[in-house]
Amino acid sequence: MNKIAKLLLLFLTLPTIAVFAQKDIVMSQYMHNRYTINSAFAGNREAISLFGSYRQKWVGFNGAPSEQYLSGHAPLRNKNIALGIDIYNQQYGVTRQTGASFSYTYRVLVKKNQRLSFGLNAGFVNYNSNWTSVKTLPEFGHDSNFSSNESAGTPTVGLGIAWYSNQFFIGLSAPNFMYFDIGKNKSEGFAPGKSNYIFTGGYSFKLSEKFDIQPSILARYNPQEKPIVDLNCTTIFNNIIWLGASVRNNLDIVGLVGYQVTPQMRFAYSYDYSAGDYIKSYNSGTHEISIQFDFGYKISTPNPKFF
Repeated sequence: MNKIAKLLLLFLTLPTIAVFAQKDIVMSQYMHNRYTINSAFAGNREAISLFGSYRQKWVGFNGAPSEQYLSGHAPLRNKNIALGIDIYNQQYGVTRQTGASFSYTYRVLVKKNQRLSFGLNAGFVNYNSNWTSVKTLPEFGHDSNFSSNESAGTPTVGLGIAWYSNQFFIGLSAPNFMYFDIGKNKSEGFAPGKSNYIFTGGYSFKLSEKFDIQPSILARYNPQEKPIVDLNCTTIFNNIIWLGASVRNNLDIVGLVGYQVTPQMRFAYSYDYSAGDYIKSYNSGTHEISIQFDFGYKISTPNPKFF
Protein backbone atom coordinates (compact mmCIF):
# COMPACT_ATOMS: atom_id res chain seq x y z
CA MET A 1 0.00 0.00 0.00
CA ASN A 2 2.70 2.49 0.95
CA LYS A 3 4.68 2.21 -2.27
CA ILE A 4 1.60 2.19 -4.49
CA ALA A 5 0.15 5.28 -2.82
CA LYS A 6 3.38 7.27 -3.07
CA LEU A 7 3.90 6.30 -6.70
CA LEU A 8 0.31 7.32 -7.51
CA LEU A 9 0.73 10.71 -5.87
CA LEU A 10 4.00 11.33 -7.69
CA PHE A 11 2.46 10.27 -11.02
CA LEU A 12 -0.47 12.66 -10.66
CA THR A 13 1.78 15.60 -9.85
CA LEU A 14 4.66 14.78 -12.21
CA PRO A 15 3.93 17.52 -14.79
CA THR A 16 4.10 20.12 -12.02
CA ILE A 17 7.11 18.65 -10.24
CA ALA A 18 9.09 18.56 -13.48
CA VAL A 19 8.75 22.32 -13.71
CA PHE A 20 8.74 23.50 -10.10
CA ALA A 21 11.34 21.25 -8.49
CA GLN A 22 13.90 23.38 -10.31
CA LYS A 23 12.46 26.76 -9.23
CA ASP A 24 11.49 27.36 -12.85
CA ILE A 25 8.13 29.06 -12.44
CA VAL A 26 6.83 29.04 -15.99
CA MET A 27 3.48 30.84 -16.06
CA SER A 28 1.08 31.43 -18.93
CA GLN A 29 1.55 35.18 -18.50
CA TYR A 30 5.36 35.14 -18.82
CA MET A 31 5.22 38.00 -21.34
CA HIS A 32 3.92 40.32 -18.58
CA ASN A 33 6.84 39.62 -16.23
CA ARG A 34 9.88 38.14 -17.92
CA TYR A 35 11.86 38.57 -14.70
CA THR A 36 9.99 35.48 -13.46
CA ILE A 37 11.98 33.25 -15.81
CA ASN A 38 15.13 35.30 -16.37
CA SER A 39 16.87 37.49 -13.76
CA ALA A 40 18.61 39.44 -16.56
CA PHE A 41 15.31 41.29 -17.14
CA ALA A 42 15.55 42.96 -13.72
CA GLY A 43 15.12 46.72 -14.12
CA ASN A 44 13.74 46.43 -17.65
CA ARG A 45 10.75 48.66 -16.83
CA GLU A 46 13.10 51.40 -15.53
CA ALA A 47 11.05 51.70 -12.34
CA ILE A 48 10.33 49.84 -9.11
CA SER A 49 8.13 47.12 -10.57
CA LEU A 50 5.99 44.79 -8.44
CA PHE A 51 4.23 41.73 -9.84
CA GLY A 52 1.93 39.28 -8.08
CA SER A 53 0.03 36.29 -9.41
CA TYR A 54 -2.11 33.36 -8.35
CA ARG A 55 -2.44 30.21 -10.45
CA GLN A 56 -4.83 27.32 -9.86
CA LYS A 57 -4.27 24.31 -12.06
CA TRP A 58 -6.86 21.62 -12.91
CA VAL A 59 -9.84 23.25 -11.19
CA GLY A 60 -12.18 20.61 -9.76
CA PHE A 61 -9.42 18.03 -9.27
CA ASN A 62 -8.73 17.23 -5.61
CA GLY A 63 -5.14 18.07 -4.64
CA ALA A 64 -4.47 19.95 -7.88
CA PRO A 65 -1.39 22.22 -7.99
CA SER A 66 -1.73 25.88 -6.99
CA GLU A 67 0.84 28.67 -6.95
CA GLN A 68 1.30 32.13 -5.44
CA TYR A 69 4.11 34.33 -6.74
CA LEU A 70 5.40 37.81 -5.86
CA SER A 71 8.37 39.65 -7.34
CA GLY A 72 9.93 43.09 -7.28
CA HIS A 73 12.84 44.53 -9.25
CA ALA A 74 14.28 47.94 -10.10
CA PRO A 75 17.39 49.69 -11.45
CA LEU A 76 19.61 51.54 -8.98
CA ARG A 77 20.85 55.12 -9.25
CA ASN A 78 23.66 53.59 -11.25
CA LYS A 79 21.48 52.54 -14.22
CA ASN A 80 23.94 49.79 -15.10
CA ILE A 81 22.88 47.81 -12.03
CA ALA A 82 19.47 46.38 -11.11
CA LEU A 83 18.36 44.27 -8.16
CA GLY A 84 15.40 41.94 -7.75
CA ILE A 85 13.66 39.55 -5.40
CA ASP A 86 10.96 36.93 -5.80
CA ILE A 87 8.97 34.88 -3.28
CA TYR A 88 6.84 31.90 -4.20
CA ASN A 89 4.69 29.21 -2.66
CA GLN A 90 3.37 26.12 -4.39
CA GLN A 91 1.16 23.24 -3.29
CA TYR A 92 0.80 19.99 -5.24
CA GLY A 93 -0.78 16.96 -3.64
CA VAL A 94 0.66 16.61 -0.13
CA THR A 95 3.80 18.61 -0.96
CA ARG A 96 4.36 22.33 -0.39
CA GLN A 97 7.29 24.22 -1.87
CA THR A 98 8.20 27.65 -0.49
CA GLY A 99 11.18 29.67 -1.62
CA ALA A 100 12.76 33.04 -2.24
CA SER A 101 15.63 34.27 -4.37
CA PHE A 102 17.57 37.48 -4.92
CA SER A 103 19.19 38.70 -8.12
CA TYR A 104 21.95 41.02 -9.26
CA THR A 105 21.86 42.25 -12.85
CA TYR A 106 24.49 44.21 -14.77
CA ARG A 107 23.14 46.17 -17.76
CA VAL A 108 24.98 47.71 -20.69
CA LEU A 109 23.40 50.42 -22.84
CA VAL A 110 24.09 49.16 -26.38
CA LYS A 111 22.32 52.06 -28.10
CA LYS A 112 19.38 54.34 -27.31
CA ASN A 113 16.60 52.29 -25.65
CA GLN A 114 18.53 49.02 -26.10
CA ARG A 115 20.23 47.16 -23.26
CA LEU A 116 22.27 43.98 -23.00
CA SER A 117 22.07 42.55 -19.48
CA PHE A 118 23.50 39.71 -17.43
CA GLY A 119 21.75 38.36 -14.33
CA LEU A 120 22.77 36.15 -11.42
CA ASN A 121 20.17 34.82 -8.96
CA ALA A 122 20.52 32.82 -5.76
CA GLY A 123 18.16 31.77 -3.01
CA PHE A 124 16.73 28.95 -0.95
CA VAL A 125 13.71 26.64 -1.25
CA ASN A 126 12.05 24.40 1.32
CA TYR A 127 10.00 21.28 0.57
CA ASN A 128 7.46 19.91 3.03
CA SER A 129 5.43 16.73 2.42
CA ASN A 130 2.45 16.30 4.73
CA TRP A 131 2.09 12.50 4.59
CA THR A 132 -0.13 12.44 7.71
CA SER A 133 -2.92 14.04 5.65
CA VAL A 134 -3.15 10.96 3.41
CA LYS A 135 -6.18 8.82 4.24
CA THR A 136 -5.56 5.11 3.80
CA LEU A 137 -8.20 2.39 3.44
CA PRO A 138 -9.29 0.84 6.76
CA GLU A 139 -8.70 -2.71 5.55
CA PHE A 140 -4.97 -1.99 5.24
CA GLY A 141 -4.69 -0.92 8.87
CA HIS A 142 -2.08 1.50 10.18
CA ASP A 143 0.71 2.38 7.76
CA SER A 144 3.83 3.85 9.38
CA ASN A 145 4.85 5.48 6.08
CA PHE A 146 2.04 8.01 6.59
CA SER A 147 2.59 8.65 10.30
CA SER A 148 5.10 11.48 9.90
CA ASN A 149 5.93 14.38 7.59
CA GLU A 150 9.07 15.09 5.57
CA SER A 151 10.86 18.42 5.22
CA ALA A 152 14.04 19.39 3.38
CA GLY A 153 15.69 22.49 1.98
CA THR A 154 18.20 23.31 -0.71
CA PRO A 155 19.90 26.41 -2.16
CA THR A 156 19.16 27.69 -5.67
CA VAL A 157 21.45 29.45 -8.12
CA GLY A 158 20.92 30.48 -11.74
CA LEU A 159 22.06 32.70 -14.61
CA GLY A 160 20.46 34.72 -17.39
CA ILE A 161 21.28 36.95 -20.34
CA ALA A 162 18.89 39.31 -22.15
CA TRP A 163 18.77 41.93 -24.87
CA TYR A 164 15.77 44.24 -25.08
CA SER A 165 14.42 47.61 -26.17
CA ASN A 166 11.03 49.34 -26.37
CA GLN A 167 10.13 47.12 -29.35
CA PHE A 168 11.65 43.68 -28.74
CA PHE A 169 13.08 41.32 -26.14
CA ILE A 170 15.15 38.16 -26.29
CA GLY A 171 16.62 36.15 -23.44
CA LEU A 172 18.23 32.86 -22.41
CA SER A 173 18.34 31.60 -18.83
CA ALA A 174 18.93 28.67 -16.52
CA PRO A 175 16.94 29.72 -13.41
CA ASN A 176 18.40 26.99 -11.22
CA PHE A 177 21.37 24.63 -11.55
CA MET A 178 20.67 22.90 -8.23
CA TYR A 179 18.57 19.74 -8.47
CA PHE A 180 16.23 18.44 -5.78
CA ASP A 181 14.86 14.90 -6.13
CA ILE A 182 11.28 14.86 -4.84
CA GLY A 183 11.12 11.06 -4.90
CA LYS A 184 14.21 10.65 -2.72
CA ASN A 185 13.49 13.86 -0.75
CA LYS A 186 17.08 15.04 -1.04
CA SER A 187 19.22 17.47 -2.98
CA GLU A 188 21.65 16.21 -5.61
CA GLY A 189 23.51 19.51 -5.62
CA PHE A 190 24.87 21.18 -8.75
CA ALA A 191 23.38 19.31 -11.72
CA PRO A 192 23.36 21.31 -15.00
CA GLY A 193 22.48 18.11 -16.86
CA LYS A 194 19.09 18.10 -15.09
CA SER A 195 18.40 21.83 -15.26
CA ASN A 196 15.83 23.66 -17.35
CA TYR A 197 17.08 26.09 -20.01
CA ILE A 198 14.59 28.74 -21.10
CA PHE A 199 14.60 30.85 -24.25
CA THR A 200 12.13 33.68 -24.74
CA GLY A 201 11.65 36.40 -27.31
CA GLY A 202 9.05 38.81 -28.65
CA TYR A 203 8.48 41.81 -30.91
CA SER A 204 5.90 44.61 -30.90
CA PHE A 205 4.50 45.69 -34.29
CA LYS A 206 2.43 48.87 -34.60
CA LEU A 207 -0.44 48.16 -36.98
CA SER A 208 -2.21 51.50 -36.64
CA GLU A 209 -2.70 54.41 -34.27
CA LYS A 210 -4.79 52.23 -31.94
CA PHE A 211 -3.65 48.67 -32.62
CA ASP A 212 -0.39 46.90 -31.77
CA ILE A 213 0.37 43.21 -32.12
CA GLN A 214 2.96 41.38 -30.04
CA PRO A 215 3.98 37.82 -31.00
CA SER A 216 6.24 36.03 -28.51
CA ILE A 217 7.77 32.63 -27.85
CA LEU A 218 8.94 30.67 -24.82
CA ALA A 219 10.86 27.42 -25.19
CA ARG A 220 11.98 25.27 -22.27
CA TYR A 221 14.59 22.55 -22.75
CA ASN A 222 15.67 19.94 -20.24
CA PRO A 223 18.15 17.20 -21.27
CA GLN A 224 15.94 14.62 -19.53
CA GLU A 225 12.55 15.76 -20.80
CA LYS A 226 10.64 16.58 -23.96
CA PRO A 227 11.05 20.28 -24.90
CA ILE A 228 8.06 22.56 -24.30
CA VAL A 229 7.38 25.40 -26.76
CA ASP A 230 4.83 28.16 -26.12
CA LEU A 231 3.75 30.42 -29.01
CA ASN A 232 1.77 33.52 -28.12
CA CYS A 233 0.20 36.38 -30.04
CA THR A 234 -1.34 39.36 -28.24
CA THR A 235 -3.30 42.26 -29.72
CA ILE A 236 -3.24 45.56 -27.82
CA PHE A 237 -6.06 48.06 -28.39
CA ASN A 238 -5.55 51.75 -27.64
CA ASN A 239 -2.74 50.89 -25.21
CA ILE A 240 -5.39 49.73 -22.72
CA ILE A 241 -6.90 46.33 -23.57
CA TRP A 242 -4.93 43.13 -24.20
CA LEU A 243 -6.35 40.08 -25.97
CA GLY A 244 -4.08 37.11 -26.62
CA ALA A 245 -3.86 33.39 -27.24
CA SER A 246 -1.12 30.78 -26.80
CA VAL A 247 -0.57 27.23 -27.99
CA ARG A 248 1.95 24.71 -26.69
CA ASN A 249 3.34 21.58 -28.26
CA ASN A 250 1.88 19.56 -25.36
CA LEU A 251 -1.57 20.53 -26.74
CA ASP A 252 -2.30 23.23 -24.13
CA ILE A 253 -4.40 26.15 -25.41
CA VAL A 254 -4.38 29.46 -23.51
CA GLY A 255 -6.62 32.53 -23.71
CA LEU A 256 -5.44 35.80 -22.15
CA VAL A 257 -7.03 39.17 -21.44
CA GLY A 258 -5.44 42.20 -19.79
CA TYR A 259 -6.53 45.71 -18.80
CA GLN A 260 -4.17 48.65 -18.37
CA VAL A 261 -5.92 50.58 -15.59
CA THR A 262 -3.28 53.34 -15.51
CA PRO A 263 0.23 53.64 -17.02
CA GLN A 264 1.42 52.15 -13.70
CA MET A 265 -1.11 49.37 -13.10
CA ARG A 266 -2.20 46.36 -15.16
CA PHE A 267 -4.52 43.43 -14.42
CA ALA A 268 -4.45 40.20 -16.43
CA TYR A 269 -6.32 36.90 -16.52
CA SER A 270 -5.57 33.73 -18.46
CA TYR A 271 -7.29 30.38 -18.90
CA ASP A 272 -5.48 27.18 -19.88
CA TYR A 273 -7.26 24.26 -21.50
CA SER A 274 -5.25 21.04 -21.59
CA ALA A 275 -6.50 19.36 -24.76
CA GLY A 276 -3.94 16.56 -24.49
CA ASP A 277 -3.83 16.18 -20.70
CA TYR A 278 -4.46 12.71 -19.31
CA ILE A 279 -6.87 14.11 -16.68
CA LYS A 280 -8.68 16.58 -18.97
CA SER A 281 -12.00 14.81 -18.32
CA TYR A 282 -11.66 15.36 -14.56
CA ASN A 283 -11.02 19.11 -14.37
CA SER A 284 -12.28 22.39 -15.80
CA GLY A 285 -8.97 23.98 -16.80
CA THR A 286 -6.38 26.25 -15.22
CA HIS A 287 -6.94 29.85 -14.09
CA GLU A 288 -4.27 32.49 -13.55
CA ILE A 289 -4.69 36.10 -12.41
CA SER A 290 -2.00 38.75 -11.97
CA ILE A 291 -1.46 42.40 -11.12
CA GLN A 292 1.54 44.55 -11.96
CA PHE A 293 2.33 47.99 -10.54
CA ASP A 294 5.23 50.31 -11.34
CA PHE A 295 6.31 53.01 -8.88
CA GLY A 296 8.06 56.18 -10.03
CA TYR A 297 7.22 55.59 -13.68
CA LYS A 298 9.71 57.59 -15.78
CA ILE A 299 10.62 55.40 -18.73
CA SER A 300 10.90 57.44 -21.93
CA THR A 301 9.78 55.13 -24.74
CA PRO A 302 6.94 55.34 -27.26
CA ASN A 303 5.23 52.32 -25.69
CA PRO A 304 6.25 52.15 -22.01
CA LYS A 305 3.43 49.89 -20.82
CA PHE A 306 4.73 46.86 -22.68
CA PHE A 307 8.53 47.10 -22.67
